Amino acid sequence: MDLWRIAVRALVAYIYLMVTTRASGKRVISQATPFDLVVSILIGDLIDDAMWAEVSMPKFGAAVSTIFLCDAIVKFGAHRWPWFFRLVQGTPTAVLRDGHEDGHALRGEQMNEADLGHLLRLKGIDDWSKVHLALVERDHEISVILKPEAEPAQKQDAPHVQESLP
Repeated sequence: MDLWRIAVRALVAYIYLMVTTRASGKRVISQATPFDLVVSILIGDLIDDAMWAEVSMPKFGAAVSTIFLCDAIVKFGAHRWPWFFRLVQGTPTAVLRDGHEDGHALRGEQMNEADLGHLLRLKGIDDWSKVHLALVERDHEISVILKPEAEPAQKQDAPHVQESLP
C-alpha cells in the first residue's frame, strides 16, 4: 500500500476517534476503570486494522461507533440504576478491621498481606492497630479510617486540650 494511503487512513481514523472520544464524555486517566482500559485496547486494535487496510474505513467506523455506543449504554445504566452500577463497577471491600486483616477479602481482591502493608505505608500507616477500617476501593486504591484516638489533633480540639492541662 502506498505511504500516502496509510497517512490518509491514519488521519481519518485520528479525526474519527477524536470526535467519538469527545462525544463519549470527559474522563481523566486517573478516573478510568479497568473496563475503560479494555475499551481502549479494542479501539487501538481497530485503528491498527484500519491503518493497514485490513478492514475498510466504513467497517472501522461501524466497529468504533458500536463500541462507544455500548460503552455509553453501560455508563448510562450505571448512572441510572444503583444495582447496575455495583454490577459493572464493583463495590469497595473491607480488608482491615480494627487492626486485623480479613484474609478472605484479601484473596477476593487478589492481594496478600504484603500488598496491604504496601498500600498502608503509602498512606503513612505502619501501625495497623491504629486503623479502624481499610477499604480497597473500586480503582484498587485504599481508603483508611483511623480509630478516633489515632486521629491527629485538629484546631477545634485545642479548647479540650487546654481544659485538661493543670
